[in-house]
Amino acid sequence: MRFKQITLLSATAFIGLGLALAASPTADASPRFTVKNDSSKKVFVDIFDGDDSVCSFPDKTKIASAGETDTYGCNGHGKGQCKVEFIANDKTICKNLNNTCSGNVAKIKNNETVRITEQDGKFTCALITG
Repeated sequence: MRFKQITLLSATAFIGLGLALAASPTADASPRFTVKNDSSKKVFVDIFDGDDSVCSFPDKTKIASAGETDTYGCNGHGKGQCKVEFIANDKTICKNLNNTCSGNVAKIKNNETVRITEQDGKFTCALITG
């Protein structure tokens, strides 16, 4: 009888833990952000993990095509953010958003959108909270 009680308590605890994990938000683990590229140039999006403190090598590089909107993600490591660098015409753009990794990379939180526009070869970037 005692063995059945312990087994039942263990099973109940295990199920409770599983439900708690299933109900917890995954945004911190795998944040996603959107790039709305309203420019006429393709933009390279270097994506670093959320806890990368030096941002020396991107985890992945994506291309935001001209006139397109795409959603990307990273491993947030519980930070709820990705660290991102934007490059067009072989130059870093969106420098006004840079606030981490010695001021060279932007922190983009879960569900935020970066809108990139271009006029006369100059890029402007705005962060839109989701």
